[in-house]
Order: sequence, then C-alpha cells, then structure tokens
Amino acid sequence: MPGLVGFAGGREWSNCSGILGTMQQAITHRGFYVTDELFGHNTVWATRSQSSGQQPQPQPLQANSCYLWFDGELYNRQECPITPDGRLAGSEIVTDTQWLLTAYEYHCQTDRPWRFLHSLDGQFHAVLYDARSRQVHLISDRYGVLPLHWTIWQNTLVWVSEIKALLALPGYQPKLDRETVEDFLGIRYPLGDRSWFEKVKRLPAATVLTWNEDDATLLSHRYWTWNDVTLYDIPDRRDIVAELGRLFVTSVERRCHPGERLGIPLSGGLDSRALLAAVPDTVNSPVTVTYGQANCDDVLIAQQVAQKAQLQFNWLEMNAENWLAPRIPLLWQMDAPASIIHLQFSSIASWIDERRAFDVALHGEWADRFDVAQFFHKDHFDKFLCRQLNLDGLARSQTHHQAVRDRAHAYFQSLDSSSYQLAMDSRCRSFISKDWRIAILEGINLRIPCMDNQIQEFWYALNYTGENLHGLYHLMLLERFPKLFKDISWQKAGRPISELVVPLGWYGKLTTLRRETWKKVARKLNKNQNQNHITASKQSHKSLHEFADYNAWLRQEPAKTYITKLLHAPDALYPEYCDRQITLTDWENHLNGQDLFDRIGTVFTLELWMQQLFNSQYRNGIDN
Repeated sequence: MPGLVGFAGGREWSNCSGILGTMQQAITHRGFYVTDELFGHNTVWATRSQSSGQQPQPQPLQANSCYLWFDGELYNRQECPITPDGRLAGSEIVTDTQWLLTAYEYHCQTDRPWRFLHSLDGQFHAVLYDARSRQVHLISDRYGVLPLHWTIWQNTLVWVSEIKALLALPGYQPKLDRETVEDFLGIRYPLGDRSWFEKVKRLPAATVLTWNEDDATLLSHRYWTWNDVTLYDIPDRRDIVAELGRLFVTSVERRCHPGERLGIPLSGGLDSRALLAAVPDTVNSPVTVTYGQANCDDVLIAQQVAQKAQLQFNWLEMNAENWLAPRIPLLWQMDAPASIIHLQFSSIASWIDERRAFDVALHGEWADRFDVAQFFHKDHFDKFLCRQLNLDGLARSQTHHQAVRDRAHAYFQSLDSSSYQLAMDSRCRSFISKDWRIAILEGINLRIPCMDNQIQEFWYALNYTGENLHGLYHLMLLERFPKLFKDISWQKAGRPISELVVPLGWYGKLTTLRRETWKKVARKLNKNQNQNHITASKQSHKSLHEFADYNAWLRQEPAKTYITKLLHAPDALYPEYCDRQITLTDWENHLNGQDLFDRIGTVFTLELWMQQLFNSQYRNGIDN
C-alpha cells in the first residue's frame, strides 16, 4: 500500500538518500503512482508515494521551518477551528495539508498543541517535522485505520506505510512476531497495535508520536478517546430514527463532491444500498458493480436495486477458475493483512483499474452495527471470541487456543471491556482495512461514511445508555429511502425489511400481534403437509445464499493442486508456526468433504507471504 516512508536518525548510515529511495520503491507498485522527491534535513529523511490523487501537490509542504507529509484526506476541516480562539480557516486555505500545517503553527506554542486534531474527521496519517524544535511527529486519525508502522532501528525512528519497506534498512533482518501469527491463525487478524514483525508497531488511533532529534527519545500523546464523547439521556425513539437518518445523509454528502467519478460496490445487503440511496443529486450518478457467483442472492438483489435506481448493472462473476489468481500478488503488495480467502474486494478493484470506471468508492463498513447485534455485554466476550470469531474452530491446539484467548481478554480489558470500541479498534483497523489497502493499491479513493465522527459519537452515546436500539436502523432506511427498501429483499433475511421491522407506537404493537398470530396459524397449517416442501425450499435457497463457495472452490482446480503443492513442499515455512501434520490432516479432511476453508485459508496465506518475504518468491499468479 503506498503512503509515507522515512526515518529520523541514521547517523551511522553512509547512504541515507539511497536507503530512502529503496524504501520508496518498495511501496510503489503501479506505473501510475506519483512519487515525491527525497527529502533530507539534519537527521530527518522522508518521502511519499501516492496512488489516488487525494493530495496531488508535491510534498513536503513547508512553512516556517516546518515540513509536512500527509496521506489521506479530511472531510470537515471547514467546520473545525484552526486557531486556539476558535476561528475557522480563511479562504486562502484550500488544501488539507495547508489546513493541518497552519493549525499546527497556531497551536504549537500553546499548552494544548494538538487540540486542533480533536474534532477533525478524516482518514489519514501524517508526518510533521519541526526543524525549530528538532522534533518529528507521527500523527494518526481518530480511528487509525490507514496503517502507519514505526520502529526503532539502530537508534533511528523509522516509519513506513508498508512493513516491507523496512527491508531497505542497513542490516535489517525481519523476524515474525509469533503472537501476531498466533492471532492470525486463531481469529484471522492480529489484535492491538502489533504488526507482522517483532518490535514493529502500528501507530495507535488518535495518537501523536513525537521523536526528539537531540536525545533520541519518544513521547506518545493520545489526543482523543471514547471518554470524550458527550453522553445524554435517552431520546424518544422517533427522534433517534430521525437523527440517525439526518447524520447518515450528511456523512454521505461530506464524502461526495461534484466532478468526481463515484462508484459503489453493490451487494444484496442493506448498507451499500443505503449509500446509493443517499448520494446527493449534486454529483454525477454513481457506477455500481457487484461480484459473486452466478445466481447468488447478492447478484440477483443487487441487479434489482440497480434497475430500481435506473443505473447500469455491472456484474463480475466469481467462480472456481478465477477467484484465486488475482489475489496472490496482492498479499505482498498489501502486507498480507488478512487471509487470501477474504480478499474479495480485489475482484472489483482490478476491474475498476482496467476501465478507470471511477476514482472514488463508498464503502458500507460499520452500517450493519447500527442494528446493534454486533455489540454484546462484557461478560459475553468469551462467547464472541470463541464462536463469532471462531477461535474454537480455528485454533490448532489447546495451547494455541489458550494463548490467543488470554491475549484477547487482556486486549478487551484495555478497551474498557467495550464491544463498541473492540469493533472499531480491532475489526475495522485490522480486518476491514484490507479493503482500503486493495483500493489504494489500484488508485481508488475508498471512503466510509458510517465512520463519520458525528455518527460514531451519536451511536456510541446511545449504546452507552443500554437502551434497546434493535430495528431503529431499519426503520430509518424505510423512512428515508422507501424506494430501495420497501419491496426489495435483504440477502441476509430473504425478504424485505418492511416485513421484519416493527413500527413505532400503537401501530407497531398491532403489527407485532398480527405477525405473531399469523406465525401460529402458519405453523399449524404447515406442520405436516408442507414440511417436506419447506425443507427443500430452504436447502435450495441456502445453496445460492452466499456470494462465494470457497469450501467447494478449494476442492476444485486450480486451487486444489496449487494448495496441495504449497502445503506438501519439503521446504515449506509454515511448520515453524503451525504443525505440519495437523495442517495436512486438515487439508485431507477438507478434500474429503469437511468444510475447513478458513483454517486452510489462513495457513496457506501465511505460507505464500513468508515465501515472498524470506525467499523472494514474488508470485504473480498461480502459474509462477
């Protein structure tokens, strides 16, 4: 994934410019990337490689002996105070980098030098070098989704958007973090701020990490926490629905700009459909694209949605022959943040890149959590870990299970035992970030409206009250966007949400009574004569319910032979972390009909990536 690279120190290194240039090359994966000049001043060396054109001006931006490198974008800088006394930016501030550097200049001599970051909404990380104070500041956005890794190597602070860029450092020999590998094999992604490499960390969310050039010391400052969210009394449920709808539409509008070529990956779920419905009329009509196996629910429902919205329907078929090969080179380019099984976004990213169909895509992540089913009481964390994250099914041994479980519980406690914070800090940063990485690789600017600060603060405060919020998101969708939700089915339920939600007030009580009565009558009528028909119908629906059939596809060519050779190879590297006999038995059992695609996916992802890392086997597909 392109972004920022650099280091502060390197006093004993003889060719700092050459080292920096090699680091930049390591994160430049496509011919259309734009690379900045190499910067060197005192002991600070830095540069950037960028793909999406978010910040087209050359960097660093310089003002008063301060230098700024910035990757990402801001969404609400026009609304945020730029000065300590609360004034907004003037018309002369036209770019995100100008705003950020100017705000720093206003605040750097105050007792709260990072106050200006507190309300800032965006997806970004930045490096700010103040030559006057001889300090380097690494800055993450509020949720820390765009990864910026850092480490201390030979008394030098090093930062990289991709950990592979560390291989350019003098004498650097990567060693995998065994706890990260255990987490990956146990729940499919690492917890917390650990990276794949020992002693290399991801910059935490809402953090400024400061390096002092003179004494080579570090100071970490957290400029925002969930405790900063203002709590309030429970509002009327009608008001909740109305406010959620207003904030949702506003968040989409903030991320859509006239003149941009907008796209929406459309599924059979609710969230991408809601984004499509909320796109303002002031922008060009979005391009929709759907991926999945033929005749699956996602494809059929997405086609209905596109037709209802009077948009062209673009479908990319996924099948046993084409799903695997494009994902193999991505593992190296995006630092293998997730199992190859879960890199389905690559199916549309390459299509978008080939056709330059659009430059900006809206992603529906987090919207499903408005249904609150993803949140749980702190006492139920073990159930969430072992069942929903499937540690019980993925752990290779009792020792492996216990190690991941103990680490996960400690991590959960560090988040105030909040399932809300866990979803943001763990799933979004460590798992869903794979979609960001794929998009950025292909030059696509991926925006996630439901991670808007105002929405997050609103929903977090509501969840903190303990109020039952179930169904309110669905009510909002029906009230705001009836055209796309009243009559079109939801893939997860197999019917429209209008048949599932309970209206507010007396009509809701009447609806509940009517539905319960009908269920009793239907059960009695269908108990005998229609039981066989119902069972067959359910099985038929299930057979095409999912957009992919990885269990079957792993048993078919070309994946079958490819994985067999990889796992049986005498020089395989995975046995250092995962017992060979257990792995081969898993593979044999899977081929014989036991569905173990996630267990197989993690270990063969690990093997592929380690071969790339340690043996320079940079595969571009299945045949090489």
